[in-house]
Amino acid sequence: MYTSTEDARSDLFLSGAVYVIGPAALEIVRGLVPLDRIPGVTEVLTLLVPVATTALVPYLLMRYRNESFGQYGYGAGLPPNFGVGLLLALPVIVASVLTALVATGDPLAGLGVAQLVFGSALAFTARLLTWVGLGFLAAYVTVKARDAFRSDYRTVREETIALGRILGMIAAVAVSIALLFTRPGAGGFNSGELFAVIVLLPLGVAVSVVLLIRTLRGPSATSRATMLTPVVLLALGPFQLAFRVIELALTVRLAVAYAGIGLIIGALQESRRSAVAGLGLTVAIALLSTL
Repeated sequence: MYTSTEDARSDLFLSGAVYVIGPAALEIVRGLVPLDRIPGVTEVLTLLVPVATTALVPYLLMRYRNESFGQYGYGAGLPPNFGVGLLLALPVIVASVLTALVATGDPLAGLGVAQLVFGSALAFTARLLTWVGLGFLAAYVTVKARDAFRSDYRTVREETIALGRILGMIAAVAVSIALLFTRPGAGGFNSGELFAVIVLLPLGVAVSVVLLIRTLRGPSATSRATMLTPVVLLALGPFQLAFRVIELALTVRLAVAYAGIGLIIGALQESRRSAVAGLGLTVAIALLSTL
């Protein structure tokens, strides 16, 4: 599959802009137009917004350019690649369960599927759609970035290690600041519990990246721009500006965790030419974690 540089860039930027700006724009519309007063509209929007801001635009662009799902790696290596994605999600799942155990005493609270059993089926469905949509978007922009940006080529392993180190340093700074400015007793947690709640989840993502590096095989070629695209895009989603140091540190911590997931999906896409592994990763995160 080849798309001209200009077309690839326009598709990439349009998909990214909808993901980053779309939720805020929809909230402004909902504030101006009282749609939520109409019975059933709130529930429909809860399910529609995650799809509209992640997977819908890439899908429409694929239809417009007569591209197939197979060109983006769907169906390649199923089910082995799907199993790889499940394996890479395991550290995040363990971190979520441990965090829930420390925070609430109930490890089941660390499972996303617990929302379906003990909470809201609507919220759980929206969560599942969000993560599946994010995986689809990350795989899509990784492929588009190959044609959109021209740069020096390196191996997937080299780029994963380099970007992983950068994300690790940013996460370490954000977590350190969060721990420094958070007082014991906040949220009812003592110092040990606060440490676990703040540290475990980004640590789980870091372990997943390390595990990914160990699974990479072969001299797969990629570029810095290609690998960086899903990292930056997924990081922008949960990132919010804040004027308090603690709030900024916590939002950076979360953004880096999402960026780590973007790095994993990008590396899997580039090394295996398959989006199935990324799909397994995001489904497992949605069902069995609280990220």
